[in-house]
Amino acid sequence: MKAKILLINLVIMTLLSGCSYWENMLKEKDQTEGLSAAQIYAQGKEFLDMEDYPNSIKYFDILEARYPFGTYSTQAMLDLAYASYKSNLRDDAIINCDRFIRLYPNHPNVSYAYYLRAISNFDKDSNFITKIFANDPSKYDVSNLRQSFDDFTLVVNRFPDSKYAKDSRNRLIYIKNMIAANELYIAKYYNKRSAHVAAVERIKYMLKNYSGTPSSEEGLLIMIDSYNKLKMTDLAYDTSRVLKENYSDYIIIKKKDSTIEVNKKTQDLKKMQDKKTSDTKQRTWYSYFNPFSYF
Repeated sequence: MKAKILLINLVIMTLLSGCSYWENMLKEKDQTEGLSAAQIYAQGKEFLDMEDYPNSIKYFDILEARYPFGTYSTQAMLDLAYASYKSNLRDDAIINCDRFIRLYPNHPNVSYAYYLRAISNFDKDSNFITKIFANDPSKYDVSNLRQSFDDFTLVVNRFPDSKYAKDSRNRLIYIKNMIAANELYIAKYYNKRSAHVAAVERIKYMLKNYSGTPSSEEGLLIMIDSYNKLKMTDLAYDTSRVLKENYSDYIIIKKKDSTIEVNKKTQDLKKMQDKKTSDTKQRTWYSYFNPFSYF
């Protein structure tokens, strides 16, 4: 009997403590009750300025849910995207930028939304280890770089006079070079494994879409080598002429077996490759840009 009474008391105490817990939760959760849109936004902005991004995200979310329309909610959408970006929530930042662009395509700050989306794609999946230790990002997946290339191109073309245009142009040069380097890396992989047709097609794609990069010269050399090994010597010769036209310090030699040999007058290929590797090491993925001065 005593055991039953004790058990009943324990159950009652548990229920009472549970009620107290939920009562406290209800009191804590609604700190914004009765606040206007301006007041909620001001609190969220204060957290944002203090770099307390989790709390700024919380307040901007509440503002959008409670006051979905209006000036403060519109601005909160952009601030929410930025806070998400600074919290390394790249996908959330992109989603909020996309939403802003879709809802307010003619807004005066829509260029910022496009730029922030481009930055988010640029930094997406570039983790700490890659940033610090990756000497050659060309060997990594560049799918997000391709998306950011499209985004930065859009900023430059649609908003050429915006304060984001100059940085976007600089990033486009860098991204173009990195994507071309990635294509070259893959072409070299194919060439080493005697997949010469695949190597040629990869270089063709690179030259068509990302011409004028430091990778173009070595790409043409790989094409010549692949054509020679495929015994397509006419195409090897045509490619060597393109090489000489763009890089005049090459000598073209037709060998007795009809293959084409190209030699550099002043600098051999190994030195060129060593210099390219050195340049790449000096300009790593992480240290090349400082985007935060644009926000």
